[in-house]
Amino acid sequence: MSSTSKQFRWPRIVQLIHWTVAALFLSNHFLVEGGDQYHEYFGWSILALVGLRLLYGLTLAPKPARLKDIRPSFSGIKQHLHELKTRQHGEEGHNPLGAMAVWLMWITLALAAFTGWLQDTDFGFEHGVYEWHAQLVNGLYYFVGLHLLAVFITSWLTRRNLIKTMI
Repeated sequence: MSSTSKQFRWPRIVQLIHWTVAALFLSNHFLVEGGDQYHEYFGWSILALVGLRLLYGLTLAPKPARLKDIRPSFSGIKQHLHELKTRQHGEEGHNPLGAMAVWLMWITLALAAFTGWLQDTDFGFEHGVYEWHAQLVNGLYYFVGLHLLAVFITSWLTRRNLIKTMI
């Protein structure tokens, strides 16, 4: 998984947001009680960090951290699967499947934060928003597991250390 050229790394702000969101998300499950003050603070912080990442991607981010560079397409997915099959790799940054996963995680994180807030309202209490929130969070655990698996498999197939790009 070594390369003769300089190893690509994500910009520091992307790394910081990535690991802070991961730490807050895991802390919300393992270290704090659901519904307590810290749980809410962590949820709002995650939403703010996702918003910051989106704002950075729209404004200051270099390629490939720009939002326009994280657009999945069916033709791109098809090409990427061919590259994996032949153990090639395309450009640095997210591949089309990774881009799809990134958007799915960002949207699900935002919806989890929104439903977390909504469950404390009259509407949320009456309509069982707690269940929506719980399902979104449970879905995120599957996405995280799939994300980790994809990073390891893609690193192995392309002979690139993708973990190093985020540390």
